[in-house]
Amino acid sequence: DWMRIVKIDRLIVALSIFSGLLVSLGRSTQIYPQQISGNGNLGFLPLLLLLLLFPIGIVLMLKWIREAQLRFLSLIGLSTSTTIYLVCGILYQIEQFSQYQVLVKQQVIADRGTIDGDYLTSITSMPSPYMNSQYFNGNTFLIYWASILLMASLIAWWTREEWQISESD
Repeated sequence: DWMRIVKIDRLIVALSIFSGLLVSLGRSTQIYPQQISGNGNLGFLPLLLLLLLFPIGIVLMLKWIREAQLRFLSLIGLSTSTTIYLVCGILYQIEQFSQYQVLVKQQVIADRGTIDGDYLTSITSMPSPYMNSQYFNGNTFLIYWASILLMASLIAWWTREEWQISESD
């Protein structure tokens, strides 16, 4: 039993390291206000891989929860604490995003003088590579894994009778 948990642990650690590298890669595609951005946002490539790895993370975490045979109260506590972190982490990230938008706008105006408002809006909007540091950072990495953990714990909680019965047979 413990060998299966250790194997799942290793897979989860490997997946978290790989996803951390993808977050670092996404952050490295950040364009700074002094630079010219070119076309497109290369940060979407690691983002796409992270989205593809998301269900794999849920499956691995769900296997770990089941192998560890977490009890009902543990699942409730895990779900509750993960939800609290997600709410706080997302609110914090929204605030940081807003502050960074203002900073980028101020830097561009300081470097280039009066700039078209549409241009400022375009470089500080969601898909802009000028904002990649706000999509790819330590907090968003933790939000990513907290989301995986929350989904897995909720699935385990909703299906607990099925797998607890099948485990006892």
